[in-house]
Amino acid sequence: MQFGGPRLAVDYGTACTRAVIAGSGRSWQGLTIDGSPEPPNVAHVDVNGQITVGSAAWRQGFTDPDGFVGAPLSEGTGTITRHGREIEVSDLIAAMLSLVAAEATAVLGEVPTDVRLTVPAGWGPRRRLWMRKAASRAGLGMPTLVEAPVAAANHQVLSGVQLPVGAFVLVCDLGATVEASVVRRGPGGFELLSTLFDADAGGQAIDGLLAGMLGVAPSWPVLANVRTGKEAVSFEAAVRVSMPPPEPAVVINAEQVEATALPVLKRAADLAAAAVQAGELTTADLAAVYVVGAGANMPAVPGVLQERLAVPVQVVPMPGAAAVLGAADASGTPAAEVVSPQMPAPSVRAMVGLLVPGLLSLVLFAHFVFSAEFSGSRLLHERPWWVWANYGELAIACVLALSVCLTFGPWAGAVLARDQRLRGRWDGAGQLSAGMFTAVAVAGTVCALYAVIASLYFLVPYGKQLRWALLPILPSVLIAIAVTVLLRRRPAVLTEGLPLAAVLMIGGGDLVFGYTITSRHVPELHVLYLIAERAGFALVGVGIALILFRIALLRWVAAVALGGLGFFIADWRTANLAGVAVALAVTGWWAQRLWAQLR
Repeated sequence: MQFGGPRLAVDYGTACTRAVIAGSGRSWQGLTIDGSPEPPNVAHVDVNGQITVGSAAWRQGFTDPDGFVGAPLSEGTGTITRHGREIEVSDLIAAMLSLVAAEATAVLGEVPTDVRLTVPAGWGPRRRLWMRKAASRAGLGMPTLVEAPVAAANHQVLSGVQLPVGAFVLVCDLGATVEASVVRRGPGGFELLSTLFDADAGGQAIDGLLAGMLGVAPSWPVLANVRTGKEAVSFEAAVRVSMPPPEPAVVINAEQVEATALPVLKRAADLAAAAVQAGELTTADLAAVYVVGAGANMPAVPGVLQERLAVPVQVVPMPGAAAVLGAADASGTPAAEVVSPQMPAPSVRAMVGLLVPGLLSLVLFAHFVFSAEFSGSRLLHERPWWVWANYGELAIACVLALSVCLTFGPWAGAVLARDQRLRGRWDGAGQLSAGMFTAVAVAGTVCALYAVIASLYFLVPYGKQLRWALLPILPSVLIAIAVTVLLRRRPAVLTEGLPLAAVLMIGGGDLVFGYTITSRHVPELHVLYLIAERAGFALVGVGIALILFRIALLRWVAAVALGGLGFFIADWRTANLAGVAVALAVTGWWAQRLWAQLR
């Protein structure tokens, strides 16, 4: 399927996160986040304040339970204390949403501009703004907020259900908590009439009762195992539930779960009836009653609700995903049947940003090789006494090759994300990191190849050529690897390459400088050659200033200073200095990226 104007919809719930991408049609693709289509919304804060979310947080919680947060969305909008540190709850939510942003970027090449986030209908303006800010910090911009019951009802209409304008619909969202809402279909979509919320009428309350039925304290490891067993008996007659050592595992069956859950489900049914009354309606006024949420899969749910409301109750297909699909305006073909989206074509600017430094790197390397001067014989059975070459030119060629590869790194990560064999093994951040590691490896290979080709042409040992090819890029490579490691823990996208103007000035300036110091001068044009030599070196200095400084005033000052210095010190003896200076400038540029990630 071709995605035209893709939409990203995210449902960050009490228990888990769901996210889908929909295109210009109604087909959709679910995102695999942290190795799962529904990663758990749990978090862990270590002694240093580092936040981990998803399955990794579960694992860390077993070894460090004091830092575990079982349901960030249930902790309010303020702060919590872990290991003596005050942690903003919104930071825990932003950490999970960052994984969503990274995965969407891995699939599409960029985060869509149309991002929609479901929220409970009962949330007021302050909490909605709080959630939008968390999404913004996660790299999702300022998303459009869609009320979950409105989205769920919208999904039914998109799926072909006939609901006339003016129809009243009751949506009972049975997840970790319960929210019952009455919506009315208007000419422009659904509008909310009433909503009621009860944290003790959903899955969390059932998990606590099941733990009590099994005779164990409701700690979070126990509740996690119980929740897994509760969901499994919706499809199997009996399942085995692990207990904390030394307690043996126990077997629970569907009848036990339904009997234990019955009081909670009746409370949810009472809440649904109260929501109808709050909308000044009766159940006879309802055109439909829809049950959504992960808890809707329990076989007893429709019967309990139907008995209380005295009207037909329908558990919608894929109840856990109804809200997020409705928010995305998606229906029809599920993710497993969707043909994976084609990678978006790179923009003209992105292509130029790759081609220009790549071509300059090749031209500089070719000039380095063919402008070398030899003393002695170059016969195959003899070595020259010495070779003079502009090794600064080789260093700059390798730095530009590294820049090309690292700029292509995020794209390589997106390509890896498209490989279905890797789905479920890496999350989006891991795929981006793999792309950057691949870029570093390719850059090292290209630079080593430059050195080997030059050595074979010069008929000399590889040592000096390898040093000038690899050592200048080594600091930048190490910092780029550090940034890549941080990408895995703090997902972001490094699509920015070296400034194109700086690349043109450094590459073009060094090429002019290298040509003038190695060519045979025409005596009548000696002054012109001298001016060109100094101007080329000055351009290198200006390019370095553009790389190092982002503030306009500092750029101008540094450009004048370094450009002037380059003009006055230009000489064949400073040829290698140009390569060292450019390598250090690019190292500084990557150091700035690392600092930005650390902040």
